[in-house]
Amino acid sequence: MRFLSRLPIGLSLLVGFAFTYTASAQSVPSMAEIGIELAEGQALPLSRRINFELVSSNSNKLATHLASWEGVSAEQLSDNRLSITLSLMPRYSKPVNEKHSADSFVVDLSEPSTKAFVASYQQAYADVPFKLEHLAAFVDGYIVDPNYIHGFNIASVVASQRSGDCTEYAVLTAALARSLGLSARVIIGTVIVEQTDHVNAFGHAWTEVWHNGQWHIVDSALYRSDATQQFYLPASELDNEGPGYGMGLARAFVLMPEKLDSLRSRL
Repeated sequence: MRFLSRLPIGLSLLVGFAFTYTASAQSVPSMAEIGIELAEGQALPLSRRINFELVSSNSNKLATHLASWEGVSAEQLSDNRLSITLSLMPRYSKPVNEKHSADSFVVDLSEPSTKAFVASYQQAYADVPFKLEHLAAFVDGYIVDPNYIHGFNIASVVASQRSGDCTEYAVLTAALARSLGLSARVIIGTVIVEQTDHVNAFGHAWTEVWHNGQWHIVDSALYRSDATQQFYLPASELDNEGPGYGMGLARAFVLMPEKLDSLRSRL
């Protein structure tokens, strides 16, 4: 994740954050790589449910946040260490809020470039029954210059520039979903990417979309990932979508894990 053409409040808190590339077919940039180690004797492939120890200086607060998702549980082991059990696609358990469908500073639906982007989607899928997968597929194809040079851009800027990393993909996907009448949230967290012979973990951003009475993960940035499996560990929603959204980003980043240890399959 990179930061911004419009310097948000709290930007100085985020200076110095390192970035790297995710293990995806597109090489879409993501946030910093997080150290991860398999448990002794653990071979690949992993099961669809895993357990690991998470090191974080804000483990208590992170555990509180994780309680809002089904498919993930956190047990406090020490002041800075949690035992996490995680399914592939944890599901946010709380209902929608009005802000999840709103036109905001970050997810700015009323701007001409955002409207033109949505219109191009509607034209492309005019005669096709709706599927959530269409959102990720369209954003994946629409962003033609995946890179991490811009900063955290708002939806209308992404729609105009057609460029960015995981944060731009997530924001643009949220704008598309909301414009189609679906509630959507931008989530910041960690993605654990399993390949044939190794596992990596990265800071990441994705979208959660409310459809058919529940929340679904929609990850446009890794739509064409060649990973064997991807596990999503949420840290925080981007709950402040106003001009001061940088403070919300800062709060999300302090919940990011420092390291993941003893990763093993869990039946």
